[in-house]
Amino acid sequence: MKKIVIFGSGGHARVAFSEIIRKKTYKFLGFVDEAKKKNELVLKYLGKNYYNLGSISKVIKNKNNFKGIIGVGLNFSRKKVYEEILKIDKNFKFEKIISKNAVIDSSVKIGDGTLIVSGSIINIGTKIGKHCYINTACVIEHDNIFKDFSSAGPRVVTGGNVIIGEHSYIGIGAIIKEKIEIQEDTIIGANSYVNKNCAKNLIFYGSPARKIKKRLFNENYFK
Repeated sequence: MKKIVIFGSGGHARVAFSEIIRKKTYKFLGFVDEAKKKNELVLKYLGKNYYNLGSISKVIKNKNNFKGIIGVGLNFSRKKVYEEILKIDKNFKFEKIISKNAVIDSSVKIGDGTLIVSGSIINIGTKIGKHCYINTACVIEHDNIFKDFSSAGPRVVTGGNVIIGEHSYIGIGAIIKEKIEIQEDTIIGANSYVNKNCAKNLIFYGSPARKIKKRLFNENYFK
Protein backbone atom coordinates (compact mmCIF):
# COMPACT_ATOMS: atom_id res chain seq x y z
CA MET A 1 0.00 0.00 0.00
CA LYS A 2 1.17 3.52 -0.78
CA LYS A 3 1.81 5.78 2.22
CA ILE A 4 0.16 9.20 2.21
CA VAL A 5 -0.28 12.28 4.40
CA ILE A 6 -2.67 15.21 4.13
CA PHE A 7 -1.37 18.73 4.59
CA GLY A 8 -4.08 20.61 6.49
CA SER A 9 -6.83 19.39 8.80
CA GLY A 10 -9.94 21.43 7.98
CA GLY A 11 -13.03 20.59 5.96
CA HIS A 12 -11.26 20.01 2.65
CA ALA A 13 -8.66 17.83 4.37
CA ARG A 14 -11.47 15.72 5.85
CA VAL A 15 -13.04 15.28 2.41
CA ALA A 16 -9.68 14.19 1.00
CA PHE A 17 -9.31 11.81 3.95
CA SER A 18 -12.70 10.18 3.29
CA GLU A 19 -11.84 9.57 -0.36
CA ILE A 20 -8.45 8.12 0.57
CA ILE A 21 -9.93 5.76 3.16
CA ARG A 22 -12.63 4.51 0.79
CA LYS A 23 -10.10 3.59 -1.90
CA LYS A 24 -8.37 1.10 0.46
CA THR A 25 -5.12 1.35 -1.50
CA TYR A 26 -3.32 3.73 0.87
CA LYS A 27 -1.79 3.58 4.30
CA PHE A 28 -2.85 6.92 5.78
CA LEU A 29 -0.14 8.22 8.11
CA GLY A 30 -1.89 11.31 9.45
CA PHE A 31 -2.47 15.03 9.01
CA VAL A 32 0.20 17.76 8.85
CA ASP A 33 -1.02 21.09 10.20
CA GLU A 34 1.21 23.89 11.45
CA ALA A 35 -1.64 25.25 13.59
CA LYS A 36 -1.91 22.08 15.68
CA LYS A 37 0.43 20.42 18.13
CA LYS A 38 2.25 17.20 17.31
CA ASN A 39 0.10 14.15 18.20
CA GLU A 40 -2.99 16.34 18.65
CA LEU A 41 -6.18 14.47 17.76
CA VAL A 42 -7.61 15.66 14.44
CA LEU A 43 -10.35 13.17 13.63
CA LYS A 44 -12.23 10.19 15.00
CA TYR A 45 -13.56 8.00 12.20
CA LEU A 46 -15.15 4.56 12.40
CA GLY A 47 -13.58 3.80 15.75
CA LYS A 48 -10.09 4.99 14.85
CA ASN A 49 -8.21 8.12 15.91
CA TYR A 50 -6.14 10.15 13.46
CA TYR A 51 -3.53 12.63 14.64
CA ASN A 52 -1.43 15.58 13.60
CA LEU A 53 2.08 14.43 12.71
CA GLY A 54 3.79 17.76 13.43
CA SER A 55 5.19 20.64 11.41
CA ILE A 56 5.69 20.44 7.65
CA SER A 57 9.46 20.73 7.87
CA LYS A 58 9.89 18.02 10.50
CA VAL A 59 7.52 15.58 8.81
CA ILE A 60 9.14 15.95 5.38
CA LYS A 61 12.69 15.83 6.73
CA ASN A 62 11.94 12.53 8.47
CA LYS A 63 11.77 10.89 5.00
CA ASN A 64 9.28 8.06 5.35
CA ASN A 65 8.73 7.26 1.66
CA PHE A 66 5.27 8.83 1.52
CA LYS A 67 3.36 11.10 -0.85
CA GLY A 68 0.97 13.88 0.06
CA ILE A 69 -2.04 15.89 -0.95
CA ILE A 70 -2.81 19.43 0.23
CA GLY A 71 -6.20 19.56 1.94
CA VAL A 72 -6.60 23.35 1.91
CA GLY A 73 -9.65 24.83 0.22
CA LEU A 74 -8.60 28.40 -0.60
CA ASN A 75 -6.55 28.23 -3.79
CA PHE A 76 -3.99 30.88 -2.85
CA SER A 77 -3.41 29.20 0.52
CA ARG A 78 -3.08 25.78 -1.14
CA LYS A 79 -0.38 27.18 -3.42
CA LYS A 80 1.41 28.76 -0.46
CA VAL A 81 1.59 25.37 1.30
CA TYR A 82 2.80 23.78 -1.95
CA GLU A 83 5.61 26.34 -2.24
CA GLU A 84 6.59 25.83 1.39
CA ILE A 85 6.84 22.07 0.88
CA LEU A 86 9.04 22.46 -2.20
CA LYS A 87 11.39 24.79 -0.32
CA ILE A 88 12.01 21.94 2.09
CA ASP A 89 12.15 19.17 -0.51
CA LYS A 90 12.02 20.19 -4.17
CA ASN A 91 11.50 16.55 -5.15
CA PHE A 92 8.55 15.87 -2.87
CA LYS A 93 5.88 13.81 -4.66
CA PHE A 94 2.19 14.71 -4.57
CA GLU A 95 -0.58 12.20 -5.12
CA LYS A 96 -3.73 12.73 -7.19
CA ILE A 97 -6.83 11.35 -5.46
CA ILE A 98 -9.69 10.30 -7.73
CA SER A 99 -12.82 9.01 -6.01
CA LYS A 100 -13.81 5.47 -6.88
CA ASN A 101 -17.33 6.90 -7.23
CA ALA A 102 -16.36 9.41 -9.94
CA VAL A 103 -16.83 8.76 -13.66
CA ILE A 104 -13.73 9.83 -15.56
CA ASP A 105 -13.24 9.27 -19.28
CA SER A 106 -10.00 7.42 -20.01
CA SER A 107 -8.73 10.33 -22.14
CA VAL A 108 -8.92 12.84 -19.26
CA LYS A 109 -5.57 14.11 -17.94
CA ILE A 110 -5.32 14.96 -14.24
CA GLY A 111 -2.33 16.62 -12.58
CA ASP A 112 -0.57 15.57 -9.38
CA GLY A 113 -2.05 16.84 -6.13
CA THR A 114 -5.57 17.13 -7.56
CA LEU A 115 -8.67 15.83 -5.76
CA ILE A 116 -11.73 14.56 -7.65
CA VAL A 117 -14.62 13.98 -5.21
CA SER A 118 -17.45 11.43 -5.29
CA GLY A 119 -20.21 11.75 -7.86
CA SER A 120 -18.26 13.88 -10.31
CA ILE A 121 -18.32 13.21 -14.05
CA ILE A 122 -15.46 14.39 -16.27
CA ASN A 123 -15.89 13.93 -19.98
CA ILE A 124 -13.62 13.21 -22.96
CA GLY A 125 -10.66 15.43 -23.75
CA THR A 126 -10.66 17.44 -20.51
CA LYS A 127 -7.43 18.44 -18.77
CA ILE A 128 -7.38 19.11 -15.02
CA GLY A 129 -4.16 20.72 -13.82
CA LYS A 130 -2.10 20.25 -10.67
CA HIS A 131 -3.54 20.82 -7.19
CA CYS A 132 -7.09 21.41 -8.41
CA TYR A 133 -10.29 20.51 -6.55
CA ILE A 134 -13.30 19.12 -8.37
CA ASN A 135 -15.86 18.84 -5.60
CA THR A 136 -18.88 16.62 -5.02
CA ALA A 137 -21.12 15.82 -8.02
CA CYS A 138 -19.59 18.21 -10.54
CA VAL A 139 -20.24 17.68 -14.24
CA ILE A 140 -17.23 18.78 -16.29
CA GLU A 141 -18.00 18.40 -19.96
CA HIS A 142 -15.72 17.59 -22.91
CA ASP A 143 -12.48 19.43 -23.69
CA ASN A 144 -12.40 21.65 -20.62
CA ILE A 145 -9.15 23.01 -19.21
CA PHE A 146 -8.82 23.62 -15.48
CA LYS A 147 -5.46 25.26 -14.88
CA ASP A 148 -3.29 24.65 -11.79
CA PHE A 149 -4.75 25.54 -8.37
CA SER A 150 -8.25 26.16 -9.73
CA SER A 151 -11.33 24.55 -8.22
CA ALA A 152 -15.04 23.88 -8.57
CA GLY A 153 -17.51 23.74 -5.68
CA PRO A 154 -20.14 21.02 -5.34
CA ARG A 155 -22.53 20.52 -8.28
CA VAL A 156 -20.79 22.86 -10.70
CA VAL A 157 -21.70 22.19 -14.33
CA THR A 158 -19.57 23.28 -17.27
CA GLY A 159 -20.34 23.03 -20.97
CA GLY A 160 -17.77 21.90 -23.52
CA ASN A 161 -14.52 23.78 -24.23
CA VAL A 162 -14.54 25.83 -21.02
CA ILE A 163 -11.26 27.22 -19.66
CA ILE A 164 -10.74 27.99 -15.97
CA GLY A 165 -7.63 30.03 -15.10
CA GLU A 166 -5.15 29.49 -12.27
CA HIS A 167 -6.41 30.16 -8.72
CA SER A 168 -9.98 30.68 -9.94
CA TYR A 169 -12.94 29.24 -8.05
CA ILE A 170 -16.36 28.27 -9.39
CA GLY A 171 -18.95 28.44 -6.60
CA ILE A 172 -21.49 25.84 -5.55
CA GLY A 173 -24.08 25.07 -8.19
CA ALA A 174 -22.73 27.49 -10.80
CA ILE A 175 -23.27 26.72 -14.49
CA ILE A 176 -20.72 27.74 -17.10
CA LYS A 177 -21.88 27.95 -20.72
CA GLU A 178 -19.84 26.19 -23.41
CA LYS A 179 -16.77 27.92 -24.89
CA ILE A 180 -16.40 30.33 -21.95
CA GLU A 181 -13.03 31.41 -20.56
CA ILE A 182 -12.70 32.43 -16.93
CA GLN A 183 -9.29 33.98 -16.44
CA GLU A 184 -6.97 33.61 -13.46
CA ASP A 185 -7.67 34.71 -9.87
CA THR A 186 -11.42 35.05 -10.46
CA ILE A 187 -14.40 33.92 -8.38
CA ILE A 188 -17.78 32.87 -9.75
CA GLY A 189 -20.43 33.08 -7.02
CA ALA A 190 -22.72 30.24 -6.03
CA ASN A 191 -25.62 29.39 -8.36
CA SER A 192 -24.44 31.83 -11.02
CA TYR A 193 -24.95 31.29 -14.74
CA VAL A 194 -21.93 32.41 -16.77
CA ASN A 195 -22.62 33.12 -20.44
CA LYS A 196 -19.77 35.54 -21.17
CA ASN A 197 -15.99 35.41 -20.73
CA CYS A 198 -14.76 36.61 -17.33
CA ALA A 199 -11.62 38.74 -16.94
CA LYS A 200 -8.98 38.09 -14.28
CA ASN A 201 -8.89 39.31 -10.67
CA LEU A 202 -12.65 39.85 -10.46
CA ILE A 203 -15.73 38.51 -8.69
CA PHE A 204 -18.81 37.62 -10.76
CA TYR A 205 -22.24 36.72 -9.44
CA GLY A 206 -25.81 36.26 -10.65
CA SER A 207 -27.84 34.78 -13.49
CA PRO A 208 -26.52 35.84 -15.86
CA ALA A 209 -23.30 36.53 -13.96
CA ARG A 210 -22.22 40.16 -13.67
CA LYS A 211 -19.02 41.73 -12.43
CA ILE A 212 -19.44 42.62 -8.76
CA LYS A 213 -16.03 43.97 -7.79
CA LYS A 214 -12.30 43.44 -8.03
CA ARG A 215 -10.96 40.41 -6.22
CA LEU A 216 -8.39 41.19 -3.56
CA PHE A 217 -5.39 38.91 -3.20
CA ASN A 218 -6.26 35.86 -1.10
CA GLU A 219 -9.90 36.95 -0.77
CA ASN A 220 -12.18 34.19 0.45
CA TYR A 221 -14.97 32.59 -1.56
CA PHE A 222 -18.65 33.33 -1.36
CA LYS A 223 -20.38 31.33 1.36
